[in-house]
Amino acid sequence: MKAPLATRRAAAATGAVALLVAMGGLGLVASRGGAGATPGASATGSSPYSSFAPTALIAMATPSESPTEAGSGFQPIDMFSTPAPPTPPPSTPKPGPTYHSTDLPFHPSDARPIPAQSIDWMKAKAAGRVTLFGNVTGILAPSVNPLLIPGTSEPIPDAKTLDLSWTRWIVEPPGFGTDEKGTDYTDTSYWNLCGAGSAAVTLYYWQAATGYPNVTGTAGWFVDPYAAEGAPWPSPGPAVAVSGGKPIGTYWSGSDSVGGFTAHGRGFVMYMATQSQPPTWRGTGMAIWADDQGVPYYPTRGSPLEDIQTGINWEVSNRNSSNWINAWYGTVNSWDPTLDRDLKVATMLDVGRDGVPVVAAVDTFDLPNWQNGASTPHTRHAVTIVGYDNTADPPTFTYIDTCGRTCNARGGNQNGQIHVIAQSAMVAAIQDAVGIGFSW
Repeated sequence: MKAPLATRRAAAATGAVALLVAMGGLGLVASRGGAGATPGASATGSSPYSSFAPTALIAMATPSESPTEAGSGFQPIDMFSTPAPPTPPPSTPKPGPTYHSTDLPFHPSDARPIPAQSIDWMKAKAAGRVTLFGNVTGILAPSVNPLLIPGTSEPIPDAKTLDLSWTRWIVEPPGFGTDEKGTDYTDTSYWNLCGAGSAAVTLYYWQAATGYPNVTGTAGWFVDPYAAEGAPWPSPGPAVAVSGGKPIGTYWSGSDSVGGFTAHGRGFVMYMATQSQPPTWRGTGMAIWADDQGVPYYPTRGSPLEDIQTGINWEVSNRNSSNWINAWYGTVNSWDPTLDRDLKVATMLDVGRDGVPVVAAVDTFDLPNWQNGASTPHTRHAVTIVGYDNTADPPTFTYIDTCGRTCNARGGNQNGQIHVIAQSAMVAAIQDAVGIGFSW
């Protein structure tokens, strides 16, 4: 149901731009075009944003390029690990649980080439130096301890959860029923929009910090973008509203009462799923709607983690083409040998220090709200980590799952529910059969 990590990369590279500036004595490197940057700011005069010679963007650092320690003594998060070589299966297979994946085969589309991030930016990110201070993104000087709150000498708290009063009610539209206009529809792709849902939850906190994007107010008609994907409307396919002989989809806004409760952000979920278009993409929407041959997927296979990251970074930058690729989020893959430590520290930095979430691409088998005994599914899924408690026994993460009761009717899953999971179980969910990694 949810799409795995693909291996597409953009052929063209974009330069990274940065300048060391003084911000309250912190020694921040402000990223031009990132969150808080002024679009179109002059590179001369009083603007703190400037540029230097572009650095090449590469898809993955080699082991020799991987940082080992930041100047502050902070052990960097491993964003550069490569998969271990496969081991041959034993001649006599070990007995174990039967694996039943609910995921359909996935063939990624080249309509969404993934831009590679600057190696220098990735090293700074891994070292915990990319920070959100005064609602502006910047990069801490190498000597600054990233585990302290910028501008103070206070350590990151041992436990913190973001305000969930609005985001807990971000629930994906159901796969059938009536939309906000009361129009009947059936579109089973809506049950596979967890990537767009996790993006909407994440970007709500960026809107609160920087004023954009418009998660709370986006509204309109949203239609599955097969045309942008270069694919015909599938047959059989969605049954949605039609105007002028063409499908116009369903209508959603910032809040609606469809389904007997007040859901939030469905307009923005649908925007991210069907209309978002970073500069490197030919197709629209974070979900994949067709294969490379133009054969439509119905329902959609969902969103790869790299598409989620790309779509979120475009919005975090306020759709600023100058340096949106390095706006904030980078990925740690499931094969990271220190994943348990890295996920904990990344969540402390993002949630505890900077006030923004972490997105995890996981296997539902390990999530408490997907438990159903022997029938618990192995499904690719995206959730948003919005809190942590390192003092709990065992330590826990708090996450939001935008898949409501209509797409997961198991007893542990309710609309608007806040989920708490042992940190070790979240790591297991990332490392299990169809887990992928996390973006932070």
